[in-house]
Amino acid sequence: MGKHLNWTSETEFDLEGVSFKCVLADYDKYRTTPEQVVLIKGKGAIDLYETILQDAPPSNVLEFGVFEGGSPVLLSLLYDLRRYVGVELKPSVSGLTQFLDSHPVGRRIHVHFGVSQDNADAVRAIVASEFGEEPIDLIIDDASHQYGPSKRSFEIAFPLLRPGGIYVIEDWGWAHWPHFTQWGEASGLSNLIFQLTMACAAHPQLIKEVRIFPAFAFIMKAYPPMGTGELDLRELVGPRGKLLNLI
Repeated sequence: MGKHLNWTSETEFDLEGVSFKCVLADYDKYRTTPEQVVLIKGKGAIDLYETILQDAPPSNVLEFGVFEGGSPVLLSLLYDLRRYVGVELKPSVSGLTQFLDSHPVGRRIHVHFGVSQDNADAVRAIVASEFGEEPIDLIIDDASHQYGPSKRSFEIAFPLLRPGGIYVIEDWGWAHWPHFTQWGEASGLSNLIFQLTMACAAHPQLIKEVRIFPAFAFIMKAYPPMGTGELDLRELVGPRGKLLNLI
């Protein structure tokens, strides 16, 4: 890949002349501007992505949830992406829009605002219009972090991933983080990780492997994959999977 991140502090670095700030708390205090891009990831997460993707750098990326736009800009610069497409529920992110309008990398980044990650018709229409017949190498779910919408996103989008491509679910372990109470009694996203692990065992011709880390899960699509239509994880897991009392 040959790109070098110039870390100027524990939370800030430069890449290709763009300044990044890593934010892991007090998210509402920081906004992307034309001068600096806010990234909701730390150095460890960035290093993990580089390690996982080093043998097959992506060219086309689809991401659910862009927040202040750190991932779109970082990935586009780091891997010289041909196209990054984001799906974001918020109606706009003004700082990100200003940055994309002012920097050449913005020509490769297209964000569709006001779209829910579990809107099947909208997601498929976006993918068709943005990528056409081109393969999607990497799909990232960094959106709601809720079990229902995240499961639905996987069922919709995983079939759109190229054979051998990688689907990432970020921050899957929030329900098990000590002192994290943001979503109360909502069903943990770990339920989805359990289902995908069982689906890997039941259908290795669809899911080649699932690599689990404390905050990230990487799901690799098999080559050649089974089928191309929308998925139903309940059917993939099979009746014995019910022993885990999954929702």
